[in-house]
Parts: sequence; structure tokens; C-alpha cells
Amino acid sequence: MTAPSLTPSTIDVLPAGSVLTGYQITGLIGQGGFGVVYVGRDTQSGRTVAIKEFLPTAIAGRASDGRIAPRSADFANAFATGLKGFLREANLLAEFAHPALVAVHRAWEQNGTAYMAMQYYPGKTLREVRLRAATSPTEAQIQSWLAPVFEAVSELHAHRVIHRDISPDNILVMPDGATVLLDLGAARQVLGGMTQALTTILKPGFAPIEQYVEDGSMEQGRWTDVYGLGAVIYFLGTGRPPTPATSRIVRDSMPPLHEAAPAAGYSPALLTSVGRALSIRAIDRFKSMAEFRASLGWIKQPRVVAQAAEVTSTATPLATAQRVSLTAPLAPPAAAPAAAPVADQAGKADLRGKGSNYPPSSGGSGKWVALAVVAVLVAVGAWFVLR
Repeated sequence: MTAPSLTPSTIDVLPAGSVLTGYQITGLIGQGGFGVVYVGRDTQSGRTVAIKEFLPTAIAGRASDGRIAPRSADFANAFATGLKGFLREANLLAEFAHPALVAVHRAWEQNGTAYMAMQYYPGKTLREVRLRAATSPTEAQIQSWLAPVFEAVSELHAHRVIHRDISPDNILVMPDGATVLLDLGAARQVLGGMTQALTTILKPGFAPIEQYVEDGSMEQGRWTDVYGLGAVIYFLGTGRPPTPATSRIVRDSMPPLHEAAPAAGYSPALLTSVGRALSIRAIDRFKSMAEFRASLGWIKQPRVVAQAAEVTSTATPLATAQRVSLTAPLAPPAAAPAAAPVADQAGKADLRGKGSNYPPSSGGSGKWVALAVVAVLVAVGAWFVLR
């Protein structure tokens, strides 16, 4: 998170000097379709923080008084649902204290929207680091960057939380080489199902096929994040994302990593593991981060677990039953795969799975035929447009 001087490109960005509850904005870190991230100062402690503001620009904007409001009454329900997802994500993240997972200090509602104050990380995204490099990173370098991220994702999974937005844009590399995994995909996924095409919500190349299916027939789970991390390794090796999953259904022409980056000299273990992690069918991928990591041959290093940060929020607390369903320990794995996981109302996968840690068969042959037909129609339509 670098912090250049604040030069607003739209009226939706709060100007430098703006005061929020307990914080003062001093700069702009970045702006996207779902929010703005500022650099700010805690007015009590004086520490520098990153402040994320919920602002889905497709359906909401800032009024002259600084408040955020839906652009029309038609978007009111979508905005309210997305706002709850944003606060829910902040509460979830605040429960964790992993050094490779973004630390959330506080969440609150103000100006008709919501904010979360996070630790400020003076780093660059993994995408920036890779694109600036002249050659592919070594296998040792990839392990140094991503091993802590594997641990962070494993900790999320242990508490029944699926990240679902793992990509080089969501991994920061600090000046000392340490890495930090950023946002969950909570609010983005909620809004994506209510307001616009999923292709504008997901990151092509890093999202597996089950994230493109909106009817819930293809469950998301640990295997979804396995695909995302496999895609990140592929990107690091080649300098480009994998072929989007929707294109690979019809004809999987994506070159394997050993062909896409022949000079990188990666080990057979890494090449084979990435290929399996990027399997189109969830059933063909690794069933956990531990299995993926073991296949790579990366040895897990012990760490000291810090006490989780306490979140302070003026929002209505999550229902107890809802929080328990996300944080209770998983049941021991059964000897054979059992019932498939069920997605909860906010789009975060519930991993209880009746004792099973393995993905379902991804909807059966009928679902795959339907997806293939859709992909063919999209490709044909694009051909006619570009003639």
C-alpha cells in the first residue's frame, strides 16, 4: 500500500483532511469498483492506518454533503445487502491474527456507508512486483512469497471461511519480502449476484468455474482457494494469468506451466502441483491447503500465534448462530467423501460437509454440458462482433 498525495479523480473520493470517527484522511491508496482505500491517521494514537470505505460505484455515489447513497431506489436493497457483507467481512477478519492476513482494527458505519480501519502496509502488490521483473522468479522466491499465504488461507479454512478472491492484486509484498493477503470476496460476491454480470466481479484467470455459476449448483469450498493459489503460481512463472476457466471448458488450450515458462527451471513437484490445482473440475484438485503444500514439498514453519484483534463496530452484531456456523472447528474428516458443503446466505461457503473435506463432483455431466454450451455461444457471439 503506497500512499501518494491525494489527487481525487472523481467527486466520490473524500479529500485530504476529511475527518472520520477517530481518524483523519491524509492520502489516497487506491480506488476500485467496490470501494476506496485511504491512508489516514488515528487521532488518538497517531499511528498510520489504511481506511477502506464501502463504495460500489455502479450503484451508489457520494452526495454533496459527503454521504453515500444508492443512485436510485432500484439499488437500495443491493446497497444495503452489500453494506452488511462489508461489515461482516470486517468482523471476520478482525477475529484473526495471522501475520500474513490483513489486520483489521475497527469497523463502523458513517456517512451512509461503512468503513474498516486496517494496519497500513507500505508494500507493492505481487502483480506489480512480477510485472516489473525481467525474468520469472525462482522456485525458492515463489515459496518465500506464498508459503505464509498458504498458512493464512489454511487458518481461514480452519474457521470455515473461504477467501474466494485470491489473486496477485490481493497479495502485498513488503519491503522486507514479507507477504500479506488482503480482502475477502464477501461484499463483491453479494453485489455480483444482485446487480451485474459475474465477469465484472471475478478476476478472469484466477476464479475457478464454480464461481461463475450463480444458481448454487456448483459448491465453493477449499478447492476454490486452491485454484486461486495455483493460478497465482502460474502467473508468477509466466507473467500472465491462466486462461479463464470459462474458456477452458470448451477446449482447454492453456499451456501447462512447463511449456509456458520453459526456462524457469521449476521442479517436477511444482509443475505437477500447479497443474492439479488448476484442474477445471473441483474433484480433481487438492482437497486442502495442507495437501497442496505437501505436494509442492514446502515445509510448514511453526509460528507464534498472537491474540486476535478485537473489532469495534457500531453496526448491528452478527447473529450468534451465524457466527458459530463460520467459526466452529471442522468435524474430523470421514473415511470417504460425504455430503457436499452448502453455501450460506452471504455467499461464504459453510464447510461443515458432514465430516467430508472433499469437493463435490461439480454438478454432474448435465451441468458441464450446459456450461460448455454457454461458453460456445459466448465465443461465437464474440467472433461475429469482431469480424
